[in-house]
Amino acid sequence: MADAQQVAAEIKRLSEMSPEAFMDTAVQYVTGGTDKRAPREAQGAALHDPRLAPRTLQALRTAIQRAKSYNPLQEGETRKQQQARIAPWRETIKAAMPPLEDVVDDLAHEHAKNLAALDDDSFADRWTSFILDEPVPAPTSPHVEALALRSPRVARRAARLCRLMLEEPARFMPEPPAGESGNAQERRVENFRRRVESEAAFLRYAVQYGEARQGRMPAEPNVRLQALKLLGERHPEELMELLRQERGGALEKAAEERRARRAVKRAARQGAR
Repeated sequence: MADAQQVAAEIKRLSEMSPEAFMDTAVQYVTGGTDKRAPREAQGAALHDPRLAPRTLQALRTAIQRAKSYNPLQEGETRKQQQARIAPWRETIKAAMPPLEDVVDDLAHEHAKNLAALDDDSFADRWTSFILDEPVPAPTSPHVEALALRSPRVARRAARLCRLMLEEPARFMPEPPAGESGNAQERRVENFRRRVESEAAFLRYAVQYGEARQGRMPAEPNVRLQALKLLGERHPEELMELLRQERGGALEKAAEERRARRAVKRAARQGAR
C-alpha cells in the first residue's frame, strides 16, 4: 500500500506538470513504465485520486487520439504493421479508463447535487458560463462540470434555460465588442445558438433517462405545440387571427356536413314515398 505522504507529494508534483508532460506520465504508467521520481504504487494512487482523476482520464483519451505520435512508424515498417502494433497499445489505454471513469462519475454526481441547490440566478450564471466555454471555478474540472450539468438531476432546469437562450440570445451573451459589424454579430449569435442547440440535445437524453429510471415512458417532444407556443409569444395578434380563421373554417365545414346529411335524409324520404 502506498504511503500517504508519498501520494500527497506525487499529487503535488503531477499537478504542477504541463498538459503534455502529465499526459506522457499517465501513458507511461498505464503501459507499465516506471518513473524513478516516485514509487509506482504512489504514482498510481495519485493518478486515480479524485483531485487528478478527471485530468488523468482526459489525458488518456487525448493519448488515444495521438496514438501514432506515441507509436511512430519504425524503419522498414509498413503502415499496416504500425496499425497492428498500435492496436494492443490502444486497448491497454482503454482498459485503464473504467476505474477513472467511476471516480469522475462519483464526482459529477456530488457536483450535480451542489448545482441543484443553487438559486435560479446562480444556476443561470453557471449554465451560461458553460455555454460560453468560460473557465470552470476550481476545484471542479471542465469534464466534471459538463457531466454534472447534463445529469438528470438538473437537466430539466438547464433545458428551460436553453429555450430562453434560443428565444433571447442577447440576454445571455456578452456585450458585443466595440465596432462589431452586423455580419460579425450575426455569426456570433449563430455560433451561440448552435452551442445551445447542441447542449439541448444532450439534455433531452438526460431527461428521458431520468424518466425511464423512475418507471415512466419518456415522451417525445411535441414539436407542433412548442412551435405554437413560440408563435404566441412572438406574434400573439397573428396567432389569434389564425385561430379565428381556423375556427371559422371548422364551423363552416361542420355546417356543410350537416347540410349534406339533411339532403341525404330528404332524398331517402322522398324515395320511400
